[in-house]
Formats: sequence, C-alpha cells, structure tokens
Amino acid sequence: MPVSPSVQNYHIGKGVVTFKEDGGSTFVDLGNAPSFVWTPKVEKKEHFSSREGVKVKDFTAITQVGATIKMTLDEITPANLAIFTLGEAGAPDVDGSVQVSAFKKLEISGIIQVDGTNDIGQHVDFTGRISINPTGDFNFITDADDFSKLEIEAEVQKDDVDGTFGVFTVHEAVVVP
Repeated sequence: MPVSPSVQNYHIGKGVVTFKEDGGSTFVDLGNAPSFVWTPKVEKKEHFSSREGVKVKDFTAITQVGATIKMTLDEITPANLAIFTLGEAGAPDVDGSVQVSAFKKLEISGIIQVDGTNDIGQHVDFTGRISINPTGDFNFITDADDFSKLEIEAEVQKDDVDGTFGVFTVHEAVVVP
C-alpha cells in the first residue's frame, strides 16, 4: 500500500452492499446503494477538579461505544421494502406480484457486507453485525420527478466472537492509467 502522503490513498467509494438476515442461508444483494455511512458513537463522562477557583478537567472516562450505519437504497424491491418496514415479503403471486407486510417483525438483524468496487483508491470492504432501525421516508409518489429511495439506519452490534463493531478490510489501490 502507498505510504502517506500519496494521491493513491484518495478514495472515491463505490461498492456492492449485501445482507444476510439471521436464520438466512445466503447474502442478498440490496441493489444500488448511492450512500453507505458508518458512524462511530462514543459517550464520555468528564470529571472536573473543584480544588481551585476555576474548575479544571482532570479525567475523562469512556462510558459507551457503538456505531451506526446509514444507507440509501434506490432499488425498490420486495426484499428492500421488507427490510425498510421490518416486514415480510411473501411468495410471488401467479402474476409475479409480491406483497410486503409491514412490521411483521420486531427486529431484523444479521450480517451486512460492503465489497469495495471503486476505480479510484483502495477498495474498502466492511463486514459487521447489525440491527435494522427503519428511518426516513419512502416517497413512492414524488413531485419532482425524482427517483424514490429507501433510507435505512442500523445499529452496529458487537460481535460475540471477536468483540468488534465490524471489520474493515483495505485492499491495495487500483491504479487506473
């Protein structure tokens, strides 16, 4: 890998997002995901000494760690709608229609994977355990002739085996002539 500083370390991220729900046997491709964001959450408790005229911070303890994922999916499929609504997708009818029943589940959890496919910079992959929290709106009628999107948020769960909140893998940069 290039040592910093190097323009080969710049990254314009692209990738394929897949999800395997707990109890499922295979990863499902979630389609085009124009946005996938991992955000750390760290809570701290600060302590201040009151031994002088102006209190002075003398200690900070980390009391909680975690992470969230926010992703935008713009392929409106029964599987994606089921994830977005904590629902269940039924079997296709004779005409190919599929019904999605919203809030049939109290939780959807499983393993999410992102496989980096970008042309510029290192490919960054991510694998982690998540619990889905439906957020955002599903505008299935739009006034601006815009594409509909599903915005999904998930809490990253601590892995029982290795104690991580997901694993990032950085692959050698792709050099485009």
